[in-house]
Amino acid sequence: MVTPAALRSTKARRSLALLAIAALPLTAALTACGGSADASNASNQKPSELVFAMPPGTEDGELGKETELVKGYIAEAAGVEVKQETPADYLGVVEAVRQGHVDVALMSPFATSLAVKNGSVDPLIVWKSPGDKPASHCYSSPGSGINTLEDVKGKKVAFVDPGSSTGYFMPKAMFVKAGLEDGKDYQSTFAGGHDSALLALTNHSVDVACSSIADRIIEAGAIKASDLQEIGATDPLPLGVSIVVNKDLDAETRTKIANELATKMSGNKDLTLLGGLTDYVIEPGAEVYQPLYDVAEAAGVNLEDMR
Repeated sequence: MVTPAALRSTKARRSLALLAIAALPLTAALTACGGSADASNASNQKPSELVFAMPPGTEDGELGKETELVKGYIAEAAGVEVKQETPADYLGVVEAVRQGHVDVALMSPFATSLAVKNGSVDPLIVWKSPGDKPASHCYSSPGSGINTLEDVKGKKVAFVDPGSSTGYFMPKAMFVKAGLEDGKDYQSTFAGGHDSALLALTNHSVDVACSSIADRIIEAGAIKASDLQEIGATDPLPLGVSIVVNKDLDAETRTKIANELATKMSGNKDLTLLGGLTDYVIEPGAEVYQPLYDVAEAAGVNLEDMR
């Protein structure tokens, strides 16, 4: 059975929901991105229009409503119209910002750390750690005999995606910490989504699945709480989400956006999925993301290779 800890729906836990969106394919092209809204950005002139990017899965439902709020805050701060683009995946967002097709983007921790390390974006705001709650959980099927991480040896594990903060980096680091080596002690596969990973478990295609949003998937009726047995919880995420901008965005606009979003998103009760965190750093340096590099190293993942 799922433990009460795994099914908490507090604001701190729900603020991790966006981080789970990083669990998306890494190889798709930028077919959804149009050209830059204003080419004058390259000359550091104030744009007449901005493009805001979020990853797939943010257009519909409650999350879509929250995305509209954030887009409105950007428009209010910059005083111009803001259009939204949805690249195919999180690394697609990185590439769109780097190439100047997108001016402002909201990204998950590991996608941001990769982009900052490669010099692809300018981090504008980063929210500090969501707290002391586990970033993710790993589950087996009740009655399977897989009751602890030690029991994962010889089994098949479903991660979400190579770019997912909570569906890959944090769980894999947990396995490494437990002395389990991927490909030697267990075999892994990528399901492509948090729901897909958990459904693979309930369909008995895999023995273990890892996800940060089992509670939301249960609430949606895709699986039952009785389908899952928690066998491990990861460390908390070192950092929260980031707002990043194109390097050519003019100084006045980026300052206005930074101040507006830091104020409007922090502790915002209308942003239970995208916001809710209170502590942040404006214009963070690359050193702020070092804890994420440390987790990636612990998980045996070289962020430089994820391009």
